[in-house]
Amino acid sequence: MTDVTALIPSLKAIAQASGEAILSVYDQNDLGVQTKQDNTPVTKADLKANEIIEAGLKALPVQYPILSEESAHTPYSERQYWQRYWLVDPLDGTQEFINRNGQFSVNIGLIEEGYPLLGMVHIPVTNTSYWGGKSMGAFRQKGYGAHERIHPRAFDPGKSLVVLGSRSYLTERAQKYLKHLRTLYPNLESRQVGSSLKSCQIAEGVADIYPRLGPTSEWDTGAVQAVVEGAGGLFLNPEGERFAYNWKESLLNSDFLVLGDPDIDWLRFWNKATLS
Repeated sequence: MTDVTALIPSLKAIAQASGEAILSVYDQNDLGVQTKQDNTPVTKADLKANEIIEAGLKALPVQYPILSEESAHTPYSERQYWQRYWLVDPLDGTQEFINRNGQFSVNIGLIEEGYPLLGMVHIPVTNTSYWGGKSMGAFRQKGYGAHERIHPRAFDPGKSLVVLGSRSYLTERAQKYLKHLRTLYPNLESRQVGSSLKSCQIAEGVADIYPRLGPTSEWDTGAVQAVVEGAGGLFLNPEGERFAYNWKESLLNSDFLVLGDPDIDWLRFWNKATLS
């Protein structure tokens, strides 16, 4: 087995370079916004970052297939046989980028046999990188300083429960679920955060849970799931199982739940009666 930790410095450099390319567009008046066939936006920044990431991954000493949001998607008839592959979202949070609120990220994940092995998440505006994996821990580096290990916080029901939700895609189901949680925890604090920052905040102990009740795709979550799991948190499907990838034709995700404290009773936070 290749020691994937040896890839971290190169992945960090690739993510930072793509982040710089994104910021070069961010300051322009014309972002080059277009609408894709799935009615989601894409900009010049998405495409520039994608070119840099794909070129960087292809230059690594080990080669794996690449599945990126902004490139042609290999059909399941072929990718179902992939044992390892790169799962890439060159600009996660394109709508946040368009809204110019700074809450967008670069996501590069390495998937092995259906589960995240390694993830790199870079926040261009703050020049902050998060990386990790279930067997290697999770880390954060601000700028070009020293990196530090990160952990979720222990849940304290006597204090405020911090629940994260999407800034741009807060669905009616998500609002219904939030109302349900307030019946359990009246001191609940709800925050809207963009892109993979939500799960990163769970991993670094800023918030407690992130229930996602609405559409996402596999490239939105693969990299950051590795960070959450490396930190010691959980990334679960509605059955309470570890979230998995590349097991079906569709690249759309199911609902999911991100928990910081693994000792939380996930069933209490994932009441299916409130999710329909």
